[in-house]
Amino acid sequence: MKQTINLDRVVFKNLFLFAIIFGACQNLNAQTKKKIDVYLIGGQSNATGQGYLRNMDDTMRIDTAVLIFHSGAPHLNSGKKPFTWNPLCQASESPDRFGPELGFASKIHQLYPNRKIALIKHAHSGTNLYNQWNPGKDENDTTKWGLQFKVFVQTVDSGLNELRKMGYQPMIRGMLWQQGENDAISKDSASAKYAQNLIHFIQRVRKQFNVPRMPFVYGYVLPPPNTGTDRDLVRKAEHDIAQKNNAKISVKKAIVVQTDDLSQRADDKNSPYPKDHVHFGTNGTWMLGVRMADAFNYQH
Repeated sequence: MKQTINLDRVVFKNLFLFAIIFGACQNLNAQTKKKIDVYLIGGQSNATGQGYLRNMDDTMRIDTAVLIFHSGAPHLNSGKKPFTWNPLCQASESPDRFGPELGFASKIHQLYPNRKIALIKHAHSGTNLYNQWNPGKDENDTTKWGLQFKVFVQTVDSGLNELRKMGYQPMIRGMLWQQGENDAISKDSASAKYAQNLIHFIQRVRKQFNVPRMPFVYGYVLPPPNTGTDRDLVRKAEHDIAQKNNAKISVKKAIVVQTDDLSQRADDKNSPYPKDHVHFGTNGTWMLGVRMADAFNYQH
């Protein structure tokens, strides 16, 4: 008696085996990729950085084992090609200056010596959160995105894609944010709205890059001798949003860093801005990065 073959069953079985093999190959491919920790950096002039390379002392060493990827003119000019991965270098408005990236990278690599670390940075001096860094309602609301948020997303996406091409499996570990001075001097009540705007920004960045529990570290702006009602509103928002302060608006894994004791540009040797108490100086900028790394350390 002739046997009949159930073609549907054969096809299903073959498809099932193919799915198992394909899944195993994909899993093996993912396991062979090198994992790399990625930290994002954004903000305005104290994020671009006003530390001067010429004023760095012997304790400030650039850890070139860390990689950096940054936006280009008119935002940042490191003297190296933008939108490409390089060993760690300064990434500020001009090649003679640096931001918190140098101190942060040095410290975070000390804390996690066995991890590969990469930084993606976009910052622009004199920019506000309420408009220029506006992240829109959601990822589809691109017409409402401010220019700096658009460039930030483009920079991060490009940096992550390039890492994948290089054989890495990038994992966003957190974000450094140094901004708020511009909102504190605006004449349209931006300071009063800074809390809700920063909370929304944190939520949007986490959603944009699919890292819902991403630690978000930022430093107080406008340290003494700065004063003023609007300045105080922005700093209160920065205080209350931090998880550790247990305010009604506190955000989980939002971490504020103390900056009032950091050196200012007015303190720098041969400073071209001897009256500048808005921007951190060389040592202050380095230490801002170090403190941000220490803040991340508690989150890992």
